[in-house]
Amino acid sequence: MDYRDPKFVKDHAINIIEFYKPFVKDNENGGYYCAYLDSGEVYDKKVKDLVSTTRFILNFCFGIFIGGPEEYKYYIRYGLEFLEIIHRDEINGGYHQLAEGNKPVIGNKMTYGLAFCLSAVSNSYRAGISEAYSLISRIYNFMEEKIWDSKNSLYVDECSNDFNQIVPYRGQNSNMHMTEAMLAAYEATGENRYLERAYELAYKITVKLARKSNGMIWEHYNSNWEIDWDYNKGDPKNLYKPYGFLPGHFTEWSKLLLILERYKPADWQLKTAENLFDKAIKLAWDDENGGMNYTFDLEGNIIDNERYYWTHAETIAAAASLALRTENDDYWKIYDKCWDYSDKYFSDKKYSGWYRILSIDKRPLSNKKSPPGKSDYHTIGACYEVLRTMEYYKKK
Repeated sequence: MDYRDPKFVKDHAINIIEFYKPFVKDNENGGYYCAYLDSGEVYDKKVKDLVSTTRFILNFCFGIFIGGPEEYKYYIRYGLEFLEIIHRDEINGGYHQLAEGNKPVIGNKMTYGLAFCLSAVSNSYRAGISEAYSLISRIYNFMEEKIWDSKNSLYVDECSNDFNQIVPYRGQNSNMHMTEAMLAAYEATGENRYLERAYELAYKITVKLARKSNGMIWEHYNSNWEIDWDYNKGDPKNLYKPYGFLPGHFTEWSKLLLILERYKPADWQLKTAENLFDKAIKLAWDDENGGMNYTFDLEGNIIDNERYYWTHAETIAAAASLALRTENDDYWKIYDKCWDYSDKYFSDKKYSGWYRILSIDKRPLSNKKSPPGKSDYHTIGACYEVLRTMEYYKKK
């Protein structure tokens, strides 16, 4: 299989989008279903998750960007309507993380979810949905008022529903996705404030804070942005905030840094991208069993040896980006190796989509292909990034 063939990459992404399309619409309550078995059967018709909603919007946007059918614009608008009518909190601002059917569940507001809201509306506008334009600045301005920590030049992680209380925990993950969102907002509008914010976030996380953890990205911090070395140490398989280093975030940052470099180049971006990527492969790739381990500790010992779909998707995107940027064939070899593993073991040849988690011996660990929050966003997004990076360097 030629994984560097643009046709293979495009077909792979479109196939996954088409897999979800017949099942995704909730015609009774509106919005998208967010919980799927391997076959595409919806196993929970009530739960509506903000991350799933925004990620499905993004999937259809990516489909438009890579030459998918115009029909995808209908699905983008369908998702945006639910985002604005049901998820949006008109009283307190921001967006509810969960809904049941078409009724919001009142709970804390998450910066992670807000980042995906900004990404979704920005990419929707780029995909030709003109009514999404005004939402970009509205979301940004609201976040500037409520969750931006100007003292530390980073976003807080979690607030009460009314934004009057801030949870002390700080995390790099939400700021990484906010960097992604700011890049998307800049690409959509050309407004420099979004690019400047992306640059500010990226430098703070991958350079300034990384100096405190041997040039690598630690996940967890206290309210003063001091490293919390013990956060969730007793819960290493925590779904959202596991203990340890996550090599998938190293490679995801590599991808983002190379996107940032196209618009606002600086001498630290490429070397940081290479450093993070190289450490991820060195410390997490399993030469004996194939695939990437999920987390490792301060000494480089593997904590969680399961394989997560998103880690491999982001590594594919980053490897292609580095290969094209540096013309170093070693990155293409890693790209091919990671694609080969993913295509053989993550990719569901019977139904489509990628399994979410594999054991070290390559077995899917659940028949829930896409529980709330997954949506195969990382896979489709990685394919899109590979294709657009190929186009970018072809034109240079």
